[in-house]
Amino acid sequence: MAFAVLYLPLIDEFGASRGAVAAVQALVLFIGDGAGPLVGHGLDRLGPRRLIQGGAAVAALGLLAATRVHALWALALTYGVVGGLGLAALGSQVNMVIAALWFPAARGRAIAVADLGTGFGAFCFIPLGQALVEARGWRPTLLVWAALLLAVVVPANARQHLPADHQSPEPPPSRAADRTVRAALRAPAFWWLAAQRFFASCAFPLMNTHMVAYAVGQGIEPVAAATALGAVSLVSMAGRLTTGWLADRIGRAPTLTITYTSAAAGIGCLALLSLHGAPGWLAAYVLLYGMAQGSSGIIASARAADVFAGPRFGSIFGWLSLLVGPGEALGAWLGGALYDRRGSYLPAFGVVILALGLALVAIWRVREDRSRPAAGRGAGPGR
Repeated sequence: MAFAVLYLPLIDEFGASRGAVAAVQALVLFIGDGAGPLVGHGLDRLGPRRLIQGGAAVAALGLLAATRVHALWALALTYGVVGGLGLAALGSQVNMVIAALWFPAARGRAIAVADLGTGFGAFCFIPLGQALVEARGWRPTLLVWAALLLAVVVPANARQHLPADHQSPEPPPSRAADRTVRAALRAPAFWWLAAQRFFASCAFPLMNTHMVAYAVGQGIEPVAAATALGAVSLVSMAGRLTTGWLADRIGRAPTLTITYTSAAAGIGCLALLSLHGAPGWLAAYVLLYGMAQGSSGIIASARAADVFAGPRFGSIFGWLSLLVGPGEALGAWLGGALYDRRGSYLPAFGVVILALGLALVAIWRVREDRSRPAAGRGAGPGR
């Protein structure tokens, strides 16, 4: 998310269009989540400690290399390709799988608590990044980010591991459907979950990549715009906890319907900023949209674990994440491309609301395999 504070400085330095610079972030997202099957396989084979620590080292290397480039294509190679590969190994996919497997009876809440770090990290990094960019420039900012990856992520995962029963080589007969990725690929629930993840991935990265640039274009100071984006992540911490609690109480699909309605209302408030210019609309966006930020991953991973939890869940969830990268890349790029073509972000906001609606249709279509016992709470029809 912190790429948003680099966006305008990179446009100025490289003299490129918004769509071209947004393509760098699109590449990070495409590779980061497009590597989902590889990451899932690595999680099952290597374990989370080696996977996450190795990913942090690769991501730091990509950021360090990016500080030395002087062409947009080189930035795409270092920040986009190398950084994207590293970040793939330590992103939400891995952490949500770990949480889902450790706490099967309270998956929604466990995933939400584990995912609090995402919201808090963005809240810290976005204002920090904006301050560093204004004081020192974008290159020193990347140096600080690389150092923090090595200083925080590597030691924090020194004792990370999966529960012992996940490593059992032979699942019980009643869980035979969970044994292979091939069996999951034959289940309609897999494809509805994949569709939900794709459409959600188009929506939220578009907003997160372009929200600062949009707000600056409406007369908001860059520091205030970056602070607002950081505040979205702060509000999302309450939203994530609420999402996890509701998911275990009323079900997965009803909870996502509530959070996406809140997101759509927030986007409407942001659009009104261009008509009235009152900062109150930005504050309303932060509150309403922030409560929905992160809900997609929590609900998708909990619902996937309801249906597919087992010894190969890491690999299965990796394949479920395969369309996340293309969706995020499409969203990040499309926001810039539509602005280049129409001179406004309002058409892009309409695309976001449409994508959220399609994601809701998909999550409501996910059904259990009735030949198998339910896996924990929240596993009933439409849940």
